[in-house]
Amino acid sequence: MATDYSPAARHAAIYAAHLAKHLNMELQLFHAYVIPFSYTDSPVPLLNVEEVVEISKQSMNAEIQHLQKLVPEIKLSGDVMPGDIIDCIEERIADNKPALVAMGTSGAGGDSFLWGSMAVKALRNLTVPVLAIPMEAQWEEINHICFAADYKNIGEHFPYTVVNSWVQKLGAKLSVVHVDKPGENVATEAIFHDTIALSSPDYHTIINENIGDGINDYLERNPADWLMVIPKKYGFFENLFHKSRTEILAKASKIPILALHQD
Repeated sequence: MATDYSPAARHAAIYAAHLAKHLNMELQLFHAYVIPFSYTDSPVPLLNVEEVVEISKQSMNAEIQHLQKLVPEIKLSGDVMPGDIIDCIEERIADNKPALVAMGTSGAGGDSFLWGSMAVKALRNLTVPVLAIPMEAQWEEINHICFAADYKNIGEHFPYTVVNSWVQKLGAKLSVVHVDKPGENVATEAIFHDTIALSSPDYHTIINENIGDGINDYLERNPADWLMVIPKKYGFFENLFHKSRTEILAKASKIPILALHQD
């Protein structure tokens, strides 16, 4: 669980703790700190390095104690290290691959972490599932997952096994939702029939000019607990999560979004 000790991160940590308890998993809080330097010909740290490290450790211990009181049944640990948060997470993943990386978001507003460059980098580049948890999300058992699928971009590296694994771990219903523009003729859900059959999904095709509109329309009529996506470098992902379209995803911004990695 990546944290910067903000209200959004603390809220997400509580959600992640309940999820860890539900799945009988350990939860590790992780914080990356940056040493501030003055911008001069000879850069010097504005704060004592040891002091920054100590403050980070004390803050982490306080977070762990607070979370342990709220969800005492889970195994909980914490760690801090210097550097960029995404780079640090990538380093940790290389050392000890977690089942999931969780992070908090502040909702659908322009300052939301989810719509920022850091989040897009995390959702796209981390090689493990990433769960983005908005402030509006309150923990409840996961009964329904909406998977925003793009039938035009399903290839041999699609993470079928990971999709099945998460659906089965959670015991959830899976709905596969594809958005077509009017008049489009693309491949059907038949491409999934043998690969995610273990999840017993149902399939829905929404006709809409805009992907975000289509997904939001489905979620308005069929509430889900999580939205599952597979970020791509271009195209579908940007259409779904582009900052200018955040007002369209009012419903999606209130539920956690699980991003799966595709090689």
